[in-house]
Amino acid sequence: MRFFIIIILIISSFSPELSIAQRLQQDGIAKNDKSHKLKEPILIIQPKNMRSEVIMMVPGAKKTVYSAGYLGELGVTPFSAEEFRGEFRGGWREFRERALLATKSHLKSIKPIYVRDSLGKIEYALIQSENPSIIAAIKTSQFRDLFKDKFGDNLLVVMPNRSTIIIFSADKNRLNAYKKTFYQMYLDSIYPVSREVFLINAEGLSVIGDLKSP
Repeated sequence: MRFFIIIILIISSFSPELSIAQRLQQDGIAKNDKSHKLKEPILIIQPKNMRSEVIMMVPGAKKTVYSAGYLGELGVTPFSAEEFRGEFRGGWREFRERALLATKSHLKSIKPIYVRDSLGKIEYALIQSENPSIIAAIKTSQFRDLFKDKFGDNLLVVMPNRSTIIIFSADKNRLNAYKKTFYQMYLDSIYPVSREVFLINAEGLSVIGDLKSP
């Protein structure tokens, strides 16, 4: 009987330790699940000199690249090459599709501001958003459709920082009046995107100029 009591005491003394170990294991699984869920893919557009392990070139660009990132607890974070391979078995194509899916959804809620001249003619459209996925909206067909009626089939786009997109018709003279201002916005940005000027047309997206050039 005494031996039986000792055995029970020994087992009960280990039970809390087993329980704690189980709880730690469950907490670790929960944290891993949470970390995985937080990795909402973001198609980043950024200066070429910013270091990222997963990048793609932008057609015609000299100073701008696409980068693969995700929305984590600390904001937008670039994927490491190892993380990217593990997360996207289909490579860049799969990543782009998943990233743009969220961007398309966000684009529906955007209400552009139209800046007009003294005669009431639209100078440009302005999009500002705290959602870091908004910059990738320029890669969607919905973006071009949104401005076709007001600016025509060809759009000129400037993105000095992650929260700002500026859209013009394909009239460089109109854009030239603002280039110095937009370039300064780029220089002052905590999260710069590009000093280059983008063209969006039926063929897609490409770079056709630089805000710093005359």
